[in-house]
Amino acid sequence: MTSPNTFTNWDLEVARCLTTGLIFEAAAHPKPGLVDRVNPLKELDIFRFSASATSLYPHFAKAAAFGRRGRLRGCLGPLVFEAVREMLRVQKGGNTHLGAILLAMPLAAAAGSLEGRVGTNALRRAAVSTVKSMGPSDTLHIFRAIDHVRPGGLGRVPFLDVTSPETYVYLRRRGVGLLEALEPYRGRDVVADELLEGFPLTFDVALKTLSRWREETGSFEKACVNALLSVMACRPDTHIVRRRGVVVARIAQSMAEAALGLGGAYTSEGLKAVLELDRYLRRIDARPGSSADILAASIGVSLLLGCRV
Repeated sequence: MTSPNTFTNWDLEVARCLTTGLIFEAAAHPKPGLVDRVNPLKELDIFRFSASATSLYPHFAKAAAFGRRGRLRGCLGPLVFEAVREMLRVQKGGNTHLGAILLAMPLAAAAGSLEGRVGTNALRRAAVSTVKSMGPSDTLHIFRAIDHVRPGGLGRVPFLDVTSPETYVYLRRRGVGLLEALEPYRGRDVVADELLEGFPLTFDVALKTLSRWREETGSFEKACVNALLSVMACRPDTHIVRRRGVVVARIAQSMAEAALGLGGAYTSEGLKAVLELDRYLRRIDARPGSSADILAASIGVSLLLGCRV
């Protein structure tokens, strides 16, 4: 692994932006069904999310350094596993940031490879290239990281299930790269789809919504809430699907779309709709965690692109 004395100022800046993205996502209020700076969940609160986020700073710095040096293949997967173990070590709430780590790590490496010359299109192209470069060793470590966390409602897939020992035998024998290994999860998990499809929700939905509302109104927190609603409105949240079923997920999707149509966090009517959605999700403990992962990544990208809050 990269040692701290080899980091450049840009490596550390990348780590700052992505870590701050995780902290801002956790804090933004009101986020329907999720932890925010006011509302905890049963086993999670803002303190555990903050502890988890700050523990990931050195791992994002390492990813940026690997990207800057062009050392990606076989490096990022072990780094993801290392980050996941640290996430679980520093707080008692369990899975806080698995999905966000899977999105942010290639973004950190991509930003590192650009060495400060970051634009939206360049960063996205570099992130897509980074994911494509992730080979068999990366795949094994990432699958082991997911299995190590065992996120809520993970379920099983018929082929390449992360909980099956046969999966790891197959991955080693066939030398499967990350994108091929994620194909059985297409449509079942938002984060897998982001990696497979080139970060569409991160860049085309959340980032654009975040930028638009921040520029129009000047409130970064409200822009974060509306960016979350925009992701939830695009498709049923796969974390809700796994834990509470597709019907609940579609109801949440429809309510998020309606709230956003009323102005979301920026208008009194929109805010009433957001709070109604929040009450519904908390009553049945349905958590749009996959959408929150997208929001966290998009905030990190916004900061990398020069946003000042």
